[in-house]
Amino acid sequence: MNAHFRPGRGELAHLERVSVDRSFHAILRSLEAIGSAGAALALIRERVPEHEPEPAVFDSAIRFLDALDRGAPSEEALLTLQIRVLNVLGFSPTLDRCVGCGKVPAPGRAASFDAPRGGIVCRACGGGRLVLSAGALRLWATVQSTIEYASAPWPELERRQLHDALDQLDAQHATVGVRERTGAASGRWEGRTP
Repeated sequence: MNAHFRPGRGELAHLERVSVDRSFHAILRSLEAIGSAGAALALIRERVPEHEPEPAVFDSAIRFLDALDRGAPSEEALLTLQIRVLNVLGFSPTLDRCVGCGKVPAPGRAASFDAPRGGIVCRACGGGRLVLSAGALRLWATVQSTIEYASAPWPELERRQLHDALDQLDAQHATVGVRERTGAASGRWEGRTP
């Protein structure tokens, strides 16, 4: 979308014209995709300061909407976007070494994760509240190092662990969790009371 504004009074601006370059109509065929899209936009709104351009976050959001439009699994797409936005904004947790002592975990091993401390924590440093399997750690690293979105659901264990870790991180950086908003919105759309 291209929008042209002219300055107005205070924070208000006058919208002069708008043109849509691309739409994502297929998202409207799935309530789950609509819920993920809404949660993603709320996440971005909370993480990016007003009037601060973040082109990398914008590009990530467009790739996210494109993935949903092409039928990517909604939960995996939202988790992927959350990981990428944290990375772009400099809030990524440390997953390759203990945040306490710097010890590197053995390859292929699970690690304790603690959001308040900012990443994985070895046993000698007190461990963490959550255990991330080797698969979850690999999946997180893969998501951070590519621009692709999953075309099929992730294994349940890894998805749940990433979900829990991102919930902990979300609680550190926001007053209302992305998952709380998504669940509440999904409940209303499906006719349930949240």
